[in-house]
Amino acid sequence: MTISKELAAQIDEAFDFRGHVTVTFADGKTVEGFLFNRELAPFKGEAYIEMIPKDSDQRLGFPAASVRSVALTGKDFASPFVPPQK
Repeated sequence: MTISKELAAQIDEAFDFRGHVTVTFADGKTVEGFLFNRELAPFKGEAYIEMIPKDSDQRLGFPAASVRSVALTGKDFASPFVPPQK
């Protein structure tokens, strides 16, 4: 099963983001954590994402077809710190 271009763009953006994201699945469940891998156009098998849930070191894989949306919900730790202007 293929995923929409919009969802693929959300997943790619989340992969490039160096913070926590929230993935919402078709059944309404959510997982917050770090999306560290994705394969959206595999030669064999189905498209998938891989995450490390917040406050865990467990690695979980999910079929991309089960994902409804992905939102960037945490701080991007790769962005430079800019101190507040006084």
